[in-house]
Amino acid sequence: MRKHSLDVFSLLSGLLVVAFAVAYLAGAITDYRLDGRLAFPLLLVGLGVAGLVGALVAQRRSDRELDSGSTE
Repeated sequence: MRKHSLDVFSLLSGLLVVAFAVAYLAGAITDYRLDGRLAFPLLLVGLGVAGLVGALVAQRRSDRELDSGSTE
């Protein structure tokens, strides 16, 4: 099986969704409640940051592949 590169956006998005799910589950057990008016904007900001990080990593990987191809 061929090893593939890490998809940073998918990883960060998944971790963000899991973090919100854990926060809501913890709220069901304890008296702490995660307010939806705060959770939704935080989720959108988190996804935006994950998208930026994913784009930067992809650009850096692309630049590295171009640099290694020009030295041959």
